[in-house]
Amino acid sequence: MKVDTQNIGPCKVKAIVKAEADETRPDYEDVMKSFMLHGRVPGFRQGKVPREIIKRDFHKEITEEVQGRLFRSLYRKAIEQEKIKMVSLRDVGDMLFSPETGMTFSMTLDVQPEFELPKYTKIPVTFEDSAVTEEQVDEHLDRLRKAFAKFEEAPVGHGVEAGDLVSIDFTGLIDGQPVKEVAPDAKAISEGTDFWIQVEEDRFLPEIVQAIKGMKAGEATEVKFKFDKEQPVVALRGKKAVYNVTIKTVRMRVLPKDEDLLTQVKIESMDKLREQTRVNLTESTQQAEKQRREQTVVDFLLKKTDFELPESQVSDEINTTLDRMMNEAHYRGLTREDLEKNREAIIENATASAKRQLRVRYVLGRIAEKEQISVTDDEVNQKIAELSVDFRMKPEQLRAQIEKNERMDTLRSQVRDEKTMRFLINEAKR
Repeated sequence: MKVDTQNIGPCKVKAIVKAEADETRPDYEDVMKSFMLHGRVPGFRQGKVPREIIKRDFHKEITEEVQGRLFRSLYRKAIEQEKIKMVSLRDVGDMLFSPETGMTFSMTLDVQPEFELPKYTKIPVTFEDSAVTEEQVDEHLDRLRKAFAKFEEAPVGHGVEAGDLVSIDFTGLIDGQPVKEVAPDAKAISEGTDFWIQVEEDRFLPEIVQAIKGMKAGEATEVKFKFDKEQPVVALRGKKAVYNVTIKTVRMRVLPKDEDLLTQVKIESMDKLREQTRVNLTESTQQAEKQRREQTVVDFLLKKTDFELPESQVSDEINTTLDRMMNEAHYRGLTREDLEKNREAIIENATASAKRQLRVRYVLGRIAEKEQISVTDDEVNQKIAELSVDFRMKPEQLRAQIEKNERMDTLRSQVRDEKTMRFLINEAKR
């Protein structure tokens, strides 16, 4: 078999395969035997039809069957013979077969990128202390208390305080025009009646939140400010606004006492709650520190390495990333209309994320090859056991699902990449 290859673009190869008649004859004869045994021709008993008549009457079917069998065999042999690192088969053409001359065809393949690895040992990484302080425990417990707080009607004359729940009427104008006319996408912050907000810095419009502090139910105020350049609604960026705000109802935030808090979280004592909080914060902090170190390594490697990616792989990864983004958006309560408005930005973000993930995988894969980092069956089993806890499944059930979806190679690659990352962190310059 002869194979001629040529690069026809980034990560794309065209291969022309030629197999001589002596190579293709066994498959041809097998197919002929099958047709001679099962072929039906009027005037002849099945299995007794002369070879030449079978060859004449079933020429098209025989040729198609032989071509299919030969292609499935020859294309894999061609890839192995030429050591082509195929990602996907994109196209097949120019297929010709005859018993006298053999088989020829061309195929277009997406292949793995070629690139030089940067120096990947002694990557500069800072190692920060992930110990949890008592102040952090106190802050977390404070947030926990606020999460279980109740809101009670404020007494007459109570001035609005941070954390209070307040009902307001408001209308916004820009150069005398309602905000909703200037920016139709900003209806939520254009006007409202009996609109409830919690008085926190990151809730609603911060200028209004700040202005109503100290006000009492029944009072009104005018709030003037300029939308900043980071305002999500583009039409409002840099615009001067005037809002008329009236306080309707004020409810005070009442934090739970220790015994009430313990009842809510179902823990026996404050000492145990503090200890559990410390354990959870430590795990969270350690995980965040691990991710920060890994991100430092990835940023360094990608900054030093740039290469084209196979089109088909990029497309598949983009679709996977989009599916994940859509699921996350649905979980956050975004509507189809919200997604459609941000369609271009979503696709742009998905494309950038997909390409980055692919580059990371290729770089880590090449480092694993060079360092001979492999994955054992026990390590795969351990990973499945860990994932089964997250998915609330038995390990054997998860394994069966992974095998059914033909994702075992993907899982093995994931475990290899995690091992490679640990190697790079251990080799990092501290």
